[in-house]
Amino acid sequence: MQRVALPYQTTTSGISVFDTDNQYRPRLWDEAAGEIDWLRKEDNGLLLTLIERFSPNAGQPLTEPVIWWTEDSRLDIHTTLSALSAAADTTLDLVDPRIAVVNTFLFSPADGEVMKVTDIDYTTKIATVTRGYNGTAQVAKASGDTIIAMSAFMAELSEPNEGNGRLPTDPVWNCVSVVSETFKVSKMQQNSFVTNGWGKVEKAVVDTMLNVRRQTGKALLFNARGTTATVSDGQEYISQGMYHYIKDGMLDLGQRNSNLTWPVFNAWLEARFDPDASSDVKELIAGSWLFKGVLRMARDMDRIEKDPYFEPQLGTRVYTITTDGGQAVNVMLDKFGLAVNEKLGDWGFLLDMAHIEGRHYEGMEFQWLQNIQTPRAVMYREDAYLGSFCLIAKHQDCHGIIRGAGKPIINR
Repeated sequence: MQRVALPYQTTTSGISVFDTDNQYRPRLWDEAAGEIDWLRKEDNGLLLTLIERFSPNAGQPLTEPVIWWTEDSRLDIHTTLSALSAAADTTLDLVDPRIAVVNTFLFSPADGEVMKVTDIDYTTKIATVTRGYNGTAQVAKASGDTIIAMSAFMAELSEPNEGNGRLPTDPVWNCVSVVSETFKVSKMQQNSFVTNGWGKVEKAVVDTMLNVRRQTGKALLFNARGTTATVSDGQEYISQGMYHYIKDGMLDLGQRNSNLTWPVFNAWLEARFDPDASSDVKELIAGSWLFKGVLRMARDMDRIEKDPYFEPQLGTRVYTITTDGGQAVNVMLDKFGLAVNEKLGDWGFLLDMAHIEGRHYEGMEFQWLQNIQTPRAVMYREDAYLGSFCLIAKHQDCHGIIRGAGKPIINR
């Protein structure tokens, strides 16, 4: 039988390849452009984009692979009694005696009594006081009663009062991660005619960049901090994600939308705004299920401050809600970073962007390294996309995590 040389044809519905390793695509993709376009999933890492645009120190480099800092918090000027005190007693057992020094005036809000500290032992936590100062009534006090410290006053010829000072809190640290990804393009491939740049260096650059960004976006959310000595590659440093920064403040809805009620949700939000360091506006990155669930609830409760709109700088939809206390939360859809098919559609991260920083190692900002192939590799070109990042999230009480929004009855 005579064989006839037929022209090359695709073997699937308009799309085929003969070299999947180097992304070469036949010209017949001209006929399937629509099928290619609608399958593309562009994800630039929403948290990464937020950090780049709104971080207070975006673009500033670090010079050490491990960075340290200390968070300072406001000292209380109130404490409680650890033992009862009769009306005539001249000592008070204080849970935190360092709220006061000699000459501090103590106030009991339960009964209005004012007392003056004449001596204080920080080891035994016992303050010696003059009861009923300036004519206030001496009243017996119970264990657990609140005591508030006022100023340490001076008399006409007094010397300055001594103070307690303060020590820094435990240091916090994080590592700087370095990530990279390479691609190869053959000389034949680069010089062939293909549709929409498939298999070309220009297209591979964009694809590689988006892939690294979407993976970095996941790392900024979920990575666990650590540093490990490898066998032959030196020390490996891994930056920490938001999930491991937030030790308190998780709202678990238990996969039930019936638990997503306004009193519960509002109370959780308000608690995240309580710290002194909190901003007036926060960002809630939400998966699809949570984004829709909060929108529906906020509409029912007339808490929509700004209707959903598309934000081109972030490449996603956003709406704004207000809490009962008047605080604003911008809810933004993270369709790919918290994807439904990755079991993350019910997750959300409440972020206070004033206390989140994104840094990079000095000299290792995200960049292209071109033509890194060996001299003998004459038939292909290899490039690399390399960069470093570090997430610094201060004041963990200002942030939060929510998860467990129920999936829709109809899901696709």
